[in-house]
Amino acid sequence: MNRRRLMKAEDAPMPLLPGGLDDSGRPALSPDICGGISPLAGADPDPVADSIVTDPSREVRVGVIRCDTHAFWYAHFFDVPDPTAMRIGHRCNHYYFFQHDNPEVQRFEAVPGMKITRVYDEGDSNAAEQLRLALGGRPKVCRSLEEVSDDVDLVYLANCNSDGEDHLRYATPVLRKGVPLFLDMPFAHTLAEAREILALADRHDSVVMCGFMLRESPHFKRFRARFPDIAPVRRLVVPNHGPSLENLTSALTITQVLLGDGCVWVQSSGDTPLNLLRLHYDGPNGSTEAIVANASHPFPDRHMTSSNYHHCGWTASAYGDGGAVHSPRVDDYMFMYGGIRLAKMAKYMALTRKTPIARKSMLELMRMVEAARLSHGTGQPVNLADVD
Repeated sequence: MNRRRLMKAEDAPMPLLPGGLDDSGRPALSPDICGGISPLAGADPDPVADSIVTDPSREVRVGVIRCDTHAFWYAHFFDVPDPTAMRIGHRCNHYYFFQHDNPEVQRFEAVPGMKITRVYDEGDSNAAEQLRLALGGRPKVCRSLEEVSDDVDLVYLANCNSDGEDHLRYATPVLRKGVPLFLDMPFAHTLAEAREILALADRHDSVVMCGFMLRESPHFKRFRARFPDIAPVRRLVVPNHGPSLENLTSALTITQVLLGDGCVWVQSSGDTPLNLLRLHYDGPNGSTEAIVANASHPFPDRHMTSSNYHHCGWTASAYGDGGAVHSPRVDDYMFMYGGIRLAKMAKYMALTRKTPIARKSMLELMRMVEAARLSHGTGQPVNLADVD
């Protein structure tokens, strides 16, 4: 492989936008920018900056549960796939991760010291075999859920299309063995199940991290750095792909990246549950509201966002007293900037047994969902403080 052509995700050139950034590239915002909302809990210190993350001698063996599209995505962060086998087994991942003018060369380097050693797919053994082949035939295809967490340092539970109904069941044998767990979004199907996953981790001296690649997206963080130009921000609009829980928590993650923790209440409206969400944040300079639009467009086969394209993406728009700013379209080509950071955070968690994302932030997303479900039955806002 021509290593000279490889580009590290954090070193990739990106446009510089107005607004302050701290040394790590995160927005340096004063409290009055958007309703006084604090930055994301758990953002400091930056676990990716820890030297153990980039030390190839600090090895982390990874087991993968559910070999769907997201599993093939993270294979490029956790390991070094074979380009020919990846193109055969999952063409879209080869399309996004390998250079178009040199399809033998990956665009980004994997996290040093990480290797996928076990793979498991309950419903599609062929998918597990394809992932094994894409990784040079090295990982073991497991025959049971319990087996995938043997002799590994981290388990990644991938999720591309489900609403988290099976996350507690999949997480249970992993956490009972004390193995750190990296969960794809959503955390679980319900807030109660998310709390049970965390309780399992506590009982068995393990750790859990749940995150979506856009949580660490430098594009959205640099978009937030433009908020001082229009401060105070009064409204944020995030068009979404649809009301499924997997899609919804993705859009809520973007909202959390841009407005931080501290949602006060959620209101759900529309013909079906979770079609249109209104989220309220309080602050010393007035309130900020976020609108998450999940409903399908009235025209057949049309949706509110980029799901009509061959690859998906998200945008956001912020409106304040000083005008409006609009994010770039952050799509599959840009997801890996955040994905590589999450993979490094997962390695940090596996080695230190410390969760790099605060529980408060992870659970707030599930509390938003529960509040929205309760609100849709009445049409009235539901305070997150009242959601158990």
